[in-house]
Parts: sequence; structure tokens; C-alpha cells
Amino acid sequence: MTKRLAVIIALLLTSVLQAQISTTSNVDIIPGIKYEIGGITVTGTENLDKNVVILLSGLTVGEKITIPGDELSKAIKSLWKQKLFADISISVTEKQGNLVFLNINLQELPKLSKFYFTGIKKSWKDDLREELKLSSRITIVTENLVITSKNKILAYFREKGYRNATVDVSQEIDSARGGTVVLGFRIQVGPRVKVNSIIFHGNDNVSSKVLLKAMKETRTTGIKNIFKSSKLRKAEYDADKRALIAKYNELGYRDARILKDTIYDYAPGLVNVEAWVEEGKKYYFRNINFVGNTKYSTEILRSVLRIEKGDVYDSKLLNERVSLDLNGQDISTIYLDNGYLFSQVIPVEVLAQNDSIDIEIRIREGKQATVAKVTVTGNDRTNDHVIYRELRTRPGDLFSKSQIQRTIRELAQLGYFDQQQLNVNPKPNPETGTVDLEYTVVERSTSQLELQGGWGGGSIIGTLGLSFNNFSARNIFNGKAWQPLPSGDGQSINLRAQSNGRQYQSYSFSFTEPWLGGKKPKSLTVSLYHNIQTNGVQKNDPLRQSLYITGVSVGIGKRLKWPDDYFTLYQGLEFRRFNMNNYETGFLDYNNGVSKNINYKAIVSRNNTDVPIFPTKGSIFSVELEVTPPFSLFSDKDYTKLESEEKYEWIEYIKWKFNADWFTPIGFKDKLVFRAHAEFGILNGWNDEIGLPPFERFYLGGDGLQNFALDGRDVIGLRGYPNQSITPPGGGAYYNKFILEARFLISPNPSAKIFALAFLEGGNNFNDFYQYRPFELKRSAGAGIRIFMPMFGLLGFDIGYGYDPIIGTIPSGWQTHFIIGQQF
Repeated sequence: MTKRLAVIIALLLTSVLQAQISTTSNVDIIPGIKYEIGGITVTGTENLDKNVVILLSGLTVGEKITIPGDELSKAIKSLWKQKLFADISISVTEKQGNLVFLNINLQELPKLSKFYFTGIKKSWKDDLREELKLSSRITIVTENLVITSKNKILAYFREKGYRNATVDVSQEIDSARGGTVVLGFRIQVGPRVKVNSIIFHGNDNVSSKVLLKAMKETRTTGIKNIFKSSKLRKAEYDADKRALIAKYNELGYRDARILKDTIYDYAPGLVNVEAWVEEGKKYYFRNINFVGNTKYSTEILRSVLRIEKGDVYDSKLLNERVSLDLNGQDISTIYLDNGYLFSQVIPVEVLAQNDSIDIEIRIREGKQATVAKVTVTGNDRTNDHVIYRELRTRPGDLFSKSQIQRTIRELAQLGYFDQQQLNVNPKPNPETGTVDLEYTVVERSTSQLELQGGWGGGSIIGTLGLSFNNFSARNIFNGKAWQPLPSGDGQSINLRAQSNGRQYQSYSFSFTEPWLGGKKPKSLTVSLYHNIQTNGVQKNDPLRQSLYITGVSVGIGKRLKWPDDYFTLYQGLEFRRFNMNNYETGFLDYNNGVSKNINYKAIVSRNNTDVPIFPTKGSIFSVELEVTPPFSLFSDKDYTKLESEEKYEWIEYIKWKFNADWFTPIGFKDKLVFRAHAEFGILNGWNDEIGLPPFERFYLGGDGLQNFALDGRDVIGLRGYPNQSITPPGGGAYYNKFILEARFLISPNPSAKIFALAFLEGGNNFNDFYQYRPFELKRSAGAGIRIFMPMFGLLGFDIGYGYDPIIGTIPSGWQTHFIIGQQF
């Protein structure tokens, strides 16, 4: 039957082609006689070279042919294949003895002059132009082109959820350009289709609720999905079907499949989705054996695998525990961390019997690989030595996956590079047992300018700040290095001036060398500051009130190796001088005099977060001790009888502070992150006769910005309450604060990273230990947004509602807070 059909089609095709071969009325052709082609002409074409047409036909002058015959039929077929013509015919125009003269008559298809869309918005038009890829004066307009273009447009809108979109295509002759047409695509999109319900059949063992949860993108309408719109897009729907089967596989149903599915209209703009599934058996792990392991015992590998006989069979979990665990808790990683770059760990199903599956994990260990060469590319500003000193992989070291990951993290923590584009390119050489590592970085702006005006203390405050975070001090006198500043050595310089005129002035300078001496990660920080606050009255006026604070500090920081190398220790000495003249401190009767503070500060901290801006995992904690010498304990003075000026000549105290942050991703491909924060502070004196110092107190509430506070106080933010409003008279000695925060990354762009947040927050501030109530909190809730721009640092806005009263019974209510340069 098939052969007969093929013969019939061939005969019909031959007859059609023969019909396109003709002779003029005065030419007598005898069938079956061989004629020689004496010449070939071409008519009906204006845009094609006639010699090219003859060449494409395959006919040549001098060739012997029969008329009609296979040669002319093949010529017509060849020309049809070019898809350039609407009609083709070959005729014999003259005969001279045994010579015949042929003419190829063509009707060309029109070319595209231009095309346009109607009925859709501009962004869709731009997308469709990219999708169709039509070129004016080049594209030949065929029926196939029109149909293909229409189908692409419909597929585009189906993908976006517009299943009822329609397309009408029109062709108009362009009179200004001969032989061309204008294509018009008139599109009616219609409403986007939403999913009314998703119905499963055959899911006897797995509930529909579990299956619906597995389908992340295809959601139904209703209150359950209030935060995610209902839509039906083909690519996402296909991905969700794969996710549904993957969910079955995770639950042990490795043979599960979708038998069929259908989508049909339920109501205008609504569709139902139905799927028929075949679950199959539920399988369990039985025997798991290791083959080829000589470096690690089977017991160690089993402890890493963490899958026991009788566990539900889950191929995804098996693969994760073998080689794909994101946290590195897999068998492959323990080999890769010990130099076995060329190792292979392959799980194989060796037997499926009834509902049990035996697994054999085949290991080819290979030989250990050493690092041969380490290079860095892309660092246009940062000098090589600044990067190389952060690398955890050195030539001669055994290859280690964990050390590569740690290197990427350390480079991100520098803050000099776009963290999204940090990468490593291993180049293994199995023949020599070595590997070259190429780290690629992309520089970003690191210097920051702070230029702002604000309102505080009843007047306008102007601020000018400059931060150079990748400075090069050794190139200060190198004129060629000023582009615009000497950079690349990783040092930082901060300059800041703030003033509102006579009442308030603040000047500060700090310099940090992160690698003192250049050989070990030991930092040196030097800072100077001078602050002035007055009532605006001139110096010689007896009504003048003023406070001058001048200070200098020197600190050394270093990276510790114990308990692990995420720990750092900072130790510093600071001298601070307070000079008061009729200045109201709010503390007893101490308004005049000079107080001096010399203190030792030690901070132990640990930071293993992945990136400095919008961390998604890890933690930060620090314990800080700030202590002065106990001057009064070496004196025989009776401090209960001394005047305040003499009693507080040398400030003495012990201050403890603790801060902790935890970050964990909770969804949306690590864009949604949960943050938990806790902190507290304690201030005690050395001598009961002196008590607490008049300075160094805790002030809680508001945005946490220092503003006018110049008396050595610690300002702690608490959103939902006015600035420093949760503070006993003269400042607090005991405080604690807790935060629960959900953060969502809106834009990862390194030039303007943006994330939104919602928070629950609580804290309080107390005079002394006897009043301290750690869970008697001033509570608040709210939301905010943060924008990090390298030039300006971290900027933000929060609005919070304080649920508890500051004084009396009326809640604090709504408060707005502007955040500049610090994190809560």
C-alpha cells in the first residue's frame, strides 16, 4: 500500500512539473528526440542576476535533453527549492534543426519592505522584533514565513499566559519600493488567563496539597496565593510538571509519571488544569556498598552519606550526599578537600527487587593534585599583593575545594569587587597531577562621598564626609597614581566634618592599614577627633555653655587561628579629654571641669557571612570590653566628700557589650533572608563611692545616628520610638535589644543594591542592675528599604510603630527613621 501511494505521488508531481514546460505555437517538438540546448534566456525577474538563475537551474548550453524530460523537471525543482519565486515555467522559444532555445519565465516573490505591530505595548513590540528577526529588503515574504511569524507571536503570548490571543496578518504592496510588501500584525491579546483549579487523578498515596506545593510557578487563584499571582505560562508549567515528578521521586516513587494532562476553559479568563498520574511503587534503600575506597574507610563514608537501610528511596538526596550538597557535606567534597581533584564518585543502582533498591557507590580516587600556578585577572585598580595575601590556595598546596570557596568569600569581604562576578577557573592537567587556578574579579567603586543636610537640634546640620577604602599611602607622592586618588593597596582613610555653625562642630580622621608589615593579617588603626558643642554664645560671654571633646586612639587587630580563622581580635588604647563650661550633662551637679578618659578596648569577633552587603547565610558576633584603670583604688581620698570636678577628673568604668547576628536564606533563590539579632550592654564602675561615670552611658531609641551626642555615649537605635527616648536621666547602664527581620533582595546590581525589609523589634534601657528587666521590652514593628551605592554607602528609610508608651499610657505610635551608613 505504501509503495503504491509513493508511485501515485511521484506521478502527480511529474505531471505538475511537465505542465510547467511548454513550447510556442510555431515550434514543433518531437517527444523522445534528443535536442541540444542552443541558448537560455530568463524573463520575469528584476532583482536576480539572470546568469545566477541559469546556474541554479542546472541547465547548460550544449547539453542534450528531451522535451518533455527529466532534465527540465529537475531544473524546475531546483528553482523551487530556492523559495524565491511564486511561479516558474520553461518554454521552447525557437528551434533550429536539432538546436532548441529555452526561456525560463519567473514570477518573483515579494521582499519585505517593513513590518509593524498594532494592539500591543512597546516592550512587547521590542521583544517580538527580536523573536521574528525579519530584515527589510532581505527577507522574502512567503506563505511559510507568514505562518511561522504568526505562530511565533501566538507562542510568545501563550508563554506570558495570554492563551486567547489572536493575530491577523495583512500584506500591502509598497508602491515606493517595487517588488516589496509591508506586513502588518494586528494583535488582540485579550485577558491573561488565570488558573481556577488544578485537579489530579491517580494520586492515591500523595495528597493533592503536597503536589500543588511542588508546583512553584503554576498557582491557582484565591486567598492561599495572595502573595503570588495566578498565571499559566507554558515554560513554567512544563517546569512544574517536572517538579511534580521530582517530588514523587523524593518520596520514593521513582517510577512515577504523568500519563496525560489537559487545559480547558472554565470561565472567561479562567482555565482548569487536570493531570493524570501513575504513582507506581514506593521504594526503599536496602544495601549500600562502597567500591574502590582506599583513602577513607567505609565507616567514614557512611557517616558522610547519612542514608540508612530502610530509608525512603530518594535519588535527589543520594546525589546530594554523594556530590551535590551546597554546604559541602558530601563524599566528593571530602576527596576534593584532600587534593583528589581527579576523583570520581558515582552512585549506581545495581538491583531493584520488589520495593527495595541496592546501591553501589563506585569510587575512582586517582592521585592527589597540587596547585601549580595561581593567577588573578580583572584587577585594574587593586594591586596584586592585596589580592594574593587573601588567597587560601598557594602553589604547591594540595587542591582543596573548601579553600577555593573560602578564597572567594575573603575576596568578597574586601569590598573592592563585584561579589556577583567573583569566580575561579580551575585548569587541571591529569598528566602532571597539577591544576592551575585563575581567579577572576571585576572591580567596583569603593570610595564614598557623604554630602548631606539634615535637621537636628532645632537647626540645619551640614555634613561632608570622604571615605577612601582602597587607598595607597605609598603612592601619595607619585603624581601618576592620582587617578583621581592613589589606590590599590587596601588601606582606608576616612575624613568627616559636621556642623550647624557655632552650636555644633565635629571633625574626625582615621587611617587603617589592614596588613601591617605586609606579611600577616595584622591591622593598624589610628584615629583623631575633635568635637565642639555650645549654646551658640560667643566665647567670652558669661552665659556661654560649651563642651569640648578631643580624642586619639590607636588599635591593633589580627586574625586568629583558634577556635577557627573566622575569629579576629582587636586591641586598642584611647585617650579622651572632656572640657565642660556650664554644660548641662543631666548628671547630678557636674557642669564644669575637665575629665580625662584613658581606656583599653578589646573586641573578640567572629564573622563567617558570605558577603558584607546583604549576607544570606552565616553569623556575626562580637564581645567587647572597654575598661579604664581603677585610679580611685590607688588613692586614699574620700570620694564621698569630693566635689564633682575632682571626683570625675579621671573617668573610670568597666563596659561590656555583646552583639550577635544570624542570617539564613528562606526562599526565592536566596533572595528572601531571615535575620535574627541580639545585643546587650553593661556599664559598671570600679568604686562604689564614685558610682557610674557621667559619660559613656547608653542611649536607646530612634535611628541610632549620633547626631549631637558628643559626651562619649553609646547611641543604640530602636525603631518605632523617637531618638534616644528610651533612656533614664543621664543615660542608662544596662540595655538589651532584639530584632527579627525578613529581608528581600530587589536588585543585586552592585552599583545600586536594593533590598526591602520587615521587622519586629524590642529593647529597653535601665539605670542599674536592680532595675534591669531583660524581657520588659519596648516593642515595635514596621518595614523599610535599604539602598547600597558604592559612592554613598548604605542609605535607608524605615517606618515603625511603637506599641509601648515612653511615658504614661499612650503608645509611641508611628515613627519614621532615615538610615545613613550603619546597619541595625
